[in-house]
Amino acid sequence: MVCFYSSYAYITINIVAFLLLSRWSSATAKSMISSQILMKGTTCPFPSLLISKACKASASTAFELAKVSLSLAMEKAERTMILIGSPKKPCFKSCAENYKDSVAEGLKKAEWSMEKGDLDETDDELSLARDAADYCHMVLSVDPDDARSPIFSANRDVYNHITYAMSVADLL
Repeated sequence: MVCFYSSYAYITINIVAFLLLSRWSSATAKSMISSQILMKGTTCPFPSLLISKACKASASTAFELAKVSLSLAMEKAERTMILIGSPKKPCFKSCAENYKDSVAEGLKKAEWSMEKGDLDETDDELSLARDAADYCHMVLSVDPDDARSPIFSANRDVYNHITYAMSVADLL
């Protein structure tokens, strides 16, 4: 009985921390999260002034909007990697390695190639990052408990942001 309640509390703390980090500014979230959960500073939910311009429909070019959407996808992926942490469960461990090696790295390479103006390379890197996020979705979908985890939701959010970044990059 005690083990059940302690694991329930641990899961609840992780869910609350995820909701705080994904919905509120980092300053607000940091003050409300317990000292046991250490997070690096983020500019959540907006990665830069460009995203504010895009949200106000004042992004002057499709290139600016593509940079903003890619930056937001990168920030979501970084937060998902932090949320995954260093897991012991094999499926989460697989996702953690996948995020480090494929999703985050693919998004960084896509950003570099976008800056160079190589749109084909950008599209290829975004496709690889999206496929890696899709793989994590597939792995986590097997167990119903994993499919209800905040990591599953965060991964789906990353997948959607990468897809959006690809759509905007196609406008270039």
